[in-house]
Amino acid sequence: MRPVDRVTAALYHEEPDKVPFVDHFSQPEAVDLFFRGWRVSNEERWLLKQARWWGNDIISVSINAPTLLSEEIVKDPSKRGYVITRQAWGSITYTRRTPYFHIIIHSPIRWPEDLDRIEVPTLGKYEDKITAIARSVSKYKRQGYFVEAFHNGPFVMVWHWLRGLTTFLTDIVKDPYFAKRLVEFAMKNQIELSKAFIDEAEIDAIRLGNDMGTTRSLFFSPRAYKEIFNPWEKRLVYEYHKRGVFVFYHCHGNINLIFKDLVDTGIDAIDPLDPDDGINLAEIKEKYGDRITLRGGISKYIGRYNKREIYEHVKDRIRIAAPGGGFILQSAGGLPQDMPKENFYYYKKIINELRRYNMRI
Repeated sequence: MRPVDRVTAALYHEEPDKVPFVDHFSQPEAVDLFFRGWRVSNEERWLLKQARWWGNDIISVSINAPTLLSEEIVKDPSKRGYVITRQAWGSITYTRRTPYFHIIIHSPIRWPEDLDRIEVPTLGKYEDKITAIARSVSKYKRQGYFVEAFHNGPFVMVWHWLRGLTTFLTDIVKDPYFAKRLVEFAMKNQIELSKAFIDEAEIDAIRLGNDMGTTRSLFFSPRAYKEIFNPWEKRLVYEYHKRGVFVFYHCHGNINLIFKDLVDTGIDAIDPLDPDDGINLAEIKEKYGDRITLRGGISKYIGRYNKREIYEHVKDRIRIAAPGGGFILQSAGGLPQDMPKENFYYYKKIINELRRYNMRI
């Protein structure tokens, strides 16, 4: 089967030839370790090379409104270098390559009145970016891949690109009206960009990145989620479904308290379902496996496992979630640079062996 057919079958809760799979490295150092000398300047060839090497069925492109029109302010060209970047809405970030580190050094909304001063780029300014990404998507599709377009969801979009985490969490408690205004600003602009992109490109899904918790619980109360974020998530799903694409949801953290609310938005798949975030894959499969595709299940700490533990963990994930379709295999955090090389290659080998549906495990 082609990758796109394999993923689509899983989404319709059919059993394809193999459990669909997608994975990645957690940091640039890991990419350098396993792909030293492989990097190519052309982004399309680089993504295709990685997808083939991993055996991935899904390729992801970014359509995050703040970052598509970002501008590098300062760049250190050394191997261990850093870059300071101004994003479209005015946030400024610092990113160091080795060892990897990322931080927001300026949030554009310091006071409520700042929200009215932000100059939002018109869709016309995104036109060249949309066209270029759409051309890349066509190339990935011709290779048979399932292509998802990624943008942040309402919580992450606001705290990361507009307000800062601590300040936004304070808003949620002390000024929920302003928190709702911030979410509306971010999501209205993103929806318009996403609709223009869907009209131009042959993407299969939109994936919302919206980490909302720690390993123990949510960053905020379930009530705050339902009042501030859930309505916009429902609208995103409605708008994207109306245009014929699937909607995936990415959310780290212990989200058990709102898991049903997320499913009720109408999303088609959710990841990464990390057991180390308190997500019980068997319980989720039993409760929601007929309504949603489960994606992930592999621990964020897989890099610390020995070979026997890797085998047992991967086998257990597939045994629980694969029967009847509706499952895409993926690690919760990517593979780290400190994972022994022999363990990494063993992980990759075991994945490719156990994901076949005719295997008895």
